[in-house]
Amino acid sequence: MKKLLLLLSLSFYFIVCYAQNNPKEYYEYINKAELAICDFKYEKASKFYEKAFKEHTPFINDLFNATILNTKFTKNYNLSLQYSRTLLQRDFEIGWIYRDIPPEDSLIAKQLKILEDTVKSLTDKNLIRVIDEMGVDDQKYRTNYEEYEKNRTIDSVHYFKLIELFSKKGYLTEQNIGLFQYTPIHGILTHTAQHQFNPQNLLLKHVLDGDVYSKLYMKYYDLYMEYLDKPTIYYMGWQDIFISNDILFINYPENISKFNEERKKINISETWEDYVKKVKYQFLIGNFQLYTIVQRFYEGNEVEELIKEIDEEHQKGIYKREYIRKEK
Repeated sequence: MKKLLLLLSLSFYFIVCYAQNNPKEYYEYINKAELAICDFKYEKASKFYEKAFKEHTPFINDLFNATILNTKFTKNYNLSLQYSRTLLQRDFEIGWIYRDIPPEDSLIAKQLKILEDTVKSLTDKNLIRVIDEMGVDDQKYRTNYEEYEKNRTIDSVHYFKLIELFSKKGYLTEQNIGLFQYTPIHGILTHTAQHQFNPQNLLLKHVLDGDVYSKLYMKYYDLYMEYLDKPTIYYMGWQDIFISNDILFINYPENISKFNEERKKINISETWEDYVKKVKYQFLIGNFQLYTIVQRFYEGNEVEELIKEIDEEHQKGIYKREYIRKEK
């Protein structure tokens, strides 16, 4: 078993050492991998993930998808073990992986459990402690809607604190703090965007340098635009694509070319057609995390009224939105 772990350690070492800092090429391969998944071409998708991870140190969301792919579909357990090791080093739990492995593959489940018990975290605990303290402050008045000014003051302090942390600690990367969504930084960035502190000023440089995940940045920026009562530019806001009553609703951009251009500016090669294909796959098939799910709740017959409106538009030849139901 020690030999096995040594071999895995060495193989992963070579993957990381030969990774370049080419975020544009990285996202191109990630897009190809995700589209291959949507076409059920899982072996092809696995190859694209391997190519992506040689272009840039992988982000956790993409490692997550690649691990699921190689554990459940391609059965390439060497890659599954390598990717799981990296997830653990970034404080991402992997118990969900080996618990889903069929009995006939119990050996790999044991090997994953050994990884979980032996791999040490490489995140910066001092930096995480600072962020945790900010998280406590962030929630101090958050449930009291009458404390708007206090919340906004806290968000202002945190916004400039993050600028300070970026300059002092280097970039707030997943290697340092783990998955943003698992830490208070996600809530802090969400709340600063809601209170109209521009995520672009804080994150864009680090997105372009490949230190912050572009797909997460798009979410924060579109949230910021929504709270300014302006159209989103990446179509990742609360109003753009959402699920309600187990029905997927997709609103189309007025200018699809502009949508594609804005994504290219932050190294995302994914087009609108690519994006919609992934959204539909995740909604109908599941298995992977290809986009961030937005759930909206309507009262009474509002959902059926919305469906009726869309049907009437389609009958008139107007195709600005659509909906998809899951088969029972």
